[in-house]
Amino acid sequence: MKCFFTIACLLFIAFSHNLSAQQFSDLVNAKDSSRYVYTFIKGDTLLYEAVSRDSILVDKQPPLLRDRKERFLLSCDSVDAKGRMYLSQRLIDITSSEYAGISQLIDRKSHEWKNIKISFIMDSTGKRYGFTAEDSAKARLSPGSAFQPLMFQYLGQGDHLINSGWIAEDTVDAPEFGIPAPMIRYLSSMRARPLIDTLDFACSQFESTISAQGTYLTKTQSGQNIRNNAVIAGYARMAMSEKLHIPIHFFGTNENKNTMIIETSKGNIEQKVRHYVTTYITLQKMVSSRGTYGPVPNVKVKSAKKSKVKKKK
Repeated sequence: MKCFFTIACLLFIAFSHNLSAQQFSDLVNAKDSSRYVYTFIKGDTLLYEAVSRDSILVDKQPPLLRDRKERFLLSCDSVDAKGRMYLSQRLIDITSSEYAGISQLIDRKSHEWKNIKISFIMDSTGKRYGFTAEDSAKARLSPGSAFQPLMFQYLGQGDHLINSGWIAEDTVDAPEFGIPAPMIRYLSSMRARPLIDTLDFACSQFESTISAQGTYLTKTQSGQNIRNNAVIAGYARMAMSEKLHIPIHFFGTNENKNTMIIETSKGNIEQKVRHYVTTYITLQKMVSSRGTYGPVPNVKVKSAKKSKVKKKK
């Protein structure tokens, strides 16, 4: 009965939030609007860099602090007749530093998630239609664990006036965070933001405030079942190229309240864990039939041209 009452309260809060979020009235600029879509074509290969910080608290132990720097490749393998994009992702480089309390700083330059290829199918709105993973029989987690800020979230449909808001909700399997894939069910309060120029791209922007529940099921090497149930509160901001409709820069932060349940022969063991994670993901380079995009050319090239002109004079 207590469980039913809790679920009913959560549904009431979500429903109330849904109604209020759909009634945004502060439409500031009626001339400007944006449509947020993802567009990848066959052969697109993008290199992203992610800079993250984790803070993990278990009971009364000193918090574990971890700084991570990762690079991953995102590729579009194909696009079907319905416009659904078959994307694959692979971590190619990672360095991390971590410590707890007064313990010695530990530097790491490898992780079991490195070079593991995962794939998922997504349409232009971010709606997902399935996934695959290499060596799915072996359980693995990404360096940031099962419930990180979700870069490719569902965006909804239609044009949105700048500073207007809308609601997007979805249930996704997120193989980019682990194998087996964590499942995340979320409700996102979205808001359109003004256009900006960043990293030499003209970008549309949106932000989202997310309430979510996550579940991750796996087994230990000895065969014990482990369930991680998470209550997630998050915020994210995305800058997307107006021309290419690809993510240029993403900022996300999550507060995850995890309940770890380990099944043993003597009963279940329950452990409460809090995980705070913040991440910045930035496009480093893109190779595509649409063009090659990357860092700004070195200033020395310009100075060389000037010296050549002087000689002609």
